[in-house]
Amino acid sequence: MRRNDPRLWSTSLQLSVVTLALMTGLSRSYALTDATTECLVGFTGVPDGVKNGGTLEGVSSGGGSCTFNLQLCANQTVSPCVASQLRRVKAIGKCRGTSSLKFLPSGDSAACGPTGAVTVKLKKKGKKAGKCKIVAMAASTDKPKKVDKDILTLVCNPPAVQTCATTTCTPSGNVTCEPLVSDGKGIAGTYQLLAVPGPKLCQSNATQNRFGRCNTDADCGGGQDNCSITPFATADGVVLPFPQGIKTVFTIAAEDPAPPAGRCEHAVCLNCGNQGAACAGLPGCGTTPGQPTPGSGCIRNQCCDAPGFTIPTFLVPLLGGLCSRLDMYRCGFGVVNSSNPQIGDNEVTKTGDTSDPGPDCQYGTPDDPPAKPCNTSDSGAGHDLKGKVARCVGNGSCDGNGIQYRVAVPSLSSTWSDLQSPQGTCIQGSTFDPGELLITQLVLNAEFTTAGATGSFQDLNGDGCARAGAGFTNFAKDGPFTLGSPPATPQPYDASTCPPGGVCSTAVSSGIALSGGGPLFDLGFIAVLTNAAMTRLPTQTCTCTQVPGCPE
Repeated sequence: MRRNDPRLWSTSLQLSVVTLALMTGLSRSYALTDATTECLVGFTGVPDGVKNGGTLEGVSSGGGSCTFNLQLCANQTVSPCVASQLRRVKAIGKCRGTSSLKFLPSGDSAACGPTGAVTVKLKKKGKKAGKCKIVAMAASTDKPKKVDKDILTLVCNPPAVQTCATTTCTPSGNVTCEPLVSDGKGIAGTYQLLAVPGPKLCQSNATQNRFGRCNTDADCGGGQDNCSITPFATADGVVLPFPQGIKTVFTIAAEDPAPPAGRCEHAVCLNCGNQGAACAGLPGCGTTPGQPTPGSGCIRNQCCDAPGFTIPTFLVPLLGGLCSRLDMYRCGFGVVNSSNPQIGDNEVTKTGDTSDPGPDCQYGTPDDPPAKPCNTSDSGAGHDLKGKVARCVGNGSCDGNGIQYRVAVPSLSSTWSDLQSPQGTCIQGSTFDPGELLITQLVLNAEFTTAGATGSFQDLNGDGCARAGAGFTNFAKDGPFTLGSPPATPQPYDASTCPPGGVCSTAVSSGIALSGGGPLFDLGFIAVLTNAAMTRLPTQTCTCTQVPGCPE
């Protein structure tokens, strides 16, 4: 065979390639990807169950898209993974805003990148859900190279059409109306619910086990003050521990009969007394009813002088400690359903929209005003008291067995910096006095129910604006936030089975408040009341005419 024979060249080339491949294979360093690299990168601020390979869903609040606030963190403490010096953390995906998540960690220290707004668009002209996938990647600078890759799928769902469920709860067999108190005096009369300390629950900021029972913050996904003793409320994700002594006094004028004549759903009334009286706990708002003191920041100064729902002044753990109070400004209403088996349907769903619906409080009618900018500027939609909160009662299914109740409490919430209280405290009985700084005052309707509650912001009129303000909490401003059953729990038919002086029922609320001012503007709130067994009081006279209003 001649030296220039092409077959010889081909054979030599093949041998060279094989030799090079063998040499390369012997010295090659393969990337390491296993449990020991799982701490190199991860999504934060999302539930643990979806951080790697899971799906995070949202509901569009207008504009044909959803916005997810995401953040990547590197070198977090996750055994058996050991931190490493990393190259730039990558974020790959077709969602708008994905690139804003990239960052360069410093050495092998734990670090987090910037919070980025990632947008997912709806499909089919806003009628179908849209989704996209984000891949977060981190690689070490050492050898063998360590690689961590986490995948998160984002789904944007179109807003639900605001229709209320038609109950399908029908009697099955004989239904009886159980007494609320076993004293042989029937059902009509006046009763009291007294809030008592209850179990700890994960609150709205929890990244896992939200509204489930907990012992420490770790049960809620970490963070601070996410495991809170009941009763409590949250607004803008801030926990407001409720004080002892919350009382709900209601009157049932007449018993509702069992089927077929009725449904054992007894109408209740919460007294107000004189709703035109000056608010006794808010002298700083002015002592002339209906005329709030100019410059005080008060939007109203009239409250009930004999309210059926009372809550002592409580501490708001912000700005070095603030005082807050809740005053009824109108009579309350609701029902107690004592049917056995239970045939009531008393879940409460509230959906808010900051856009002004006009005097008729209906969207899509001739009196709808022009849309305002969807912001909190002086001319923005969040800087007025206008808007709409749609309310639905029932989810189409029978409530769980037990004595279920649902009570609406129209209230004025006032929060101020109290000059008499030492820093970090709020002295019991404190009032908002002239010369003190009012932080916020807003009107809300807390509707407590033992069946479950859901609250959210949605674009109900299609103008692209649902909320302008703090919302429910930073990572899910629009919600929805649902408190199901549990924690919502009815009172047992036999209240003697409840621990003496302990929790016998748990009522929850999830709602919307359009405050019209800073610092929160449009906000969502949740509340949990753990109540002792109902007790009978001397019978009171109570009448309450429900007044249609707006936004709710």
